[in-house]
Amino acid sequence: MRLDKFLANAKVGSRKDVKKIIKAGIVSVNGIIIKNPEFKVNYNDIIKVNDQTITPYHKVYIIFNKPSGYTSSKSEYERNIFEFITHPYVENLHIAGRLDKDVEGLLLITNDGEFTHKVISPKYNVEKEYLVEINGMLTVEMIKKAKKGITLKNGRSFKPAIIKEIDNNLISIIITEGKYHEVKLLLKSLGLFYKKIERIRIGNLNLYDFNLKKGDWIEIDYKTAMKALE
Repeated sequence: MRLDKFLANAKVGSRKDVKKIIKAGIVSVNGIIIKNPEFKVNYNDIIKVNDQTITPYHKVYIIFNKPSGYTSSKSEYERNIFEFITHPYVENLHIAGRLDKDVEGLLLITNDGEFTHKVISPKYNVEKEYLVEINGMLTVEMIKKAKKGITLKNGRSFKPAIIKEIDNNLISIIITEGKYHEVKLLLKSLGLFYKKIERIRIGNLNLYDFNLKKGDWIEIDYKTAMKALE
């Protein structure tokens, strides 16, 4: 790969900017100053700008604890979760499984399209767990109905869900699809009204293991991210 492309991909600057930086004599490759933007480099080379080592462009995985009131988008017209993300690759990032504006909790943000597909595709049966504060009482009949899978009057159907009571007016819902408004529609079909919905787990990736306050995020490594697919 050309040195200028490597630096541009690493978000050091635009292709035009990094050419100027290289020609200024402040870029080194394996300890040698390089002034040629076309110089060929490999990902295992040590590349520095002003003695600062540059990390090559790579797959990014972020866990974000979404607060209520923010959209899962890059909307210019509403408050959105990307207002919280200060990452050099932010323009290349997307959400692996969105949450409604009023829903809180675990969001996965990445630039890995294959990972996202596996997280959100129903055929991979990745569990998504939600804690829901409800008005009303969860009954055995409701649990059985959800476990069989629900079909709405309009013909829209959802795969079986696991529901259990955690505490008074607090239940856990585990789904493996994540269709649009699925949890809300499931609750409505059961005759339950929610006060708060929070996603706490995707696969074996649990939000509570990271001690993040609402609006906080952390970049995780590949191995940790793959727990979402377990």
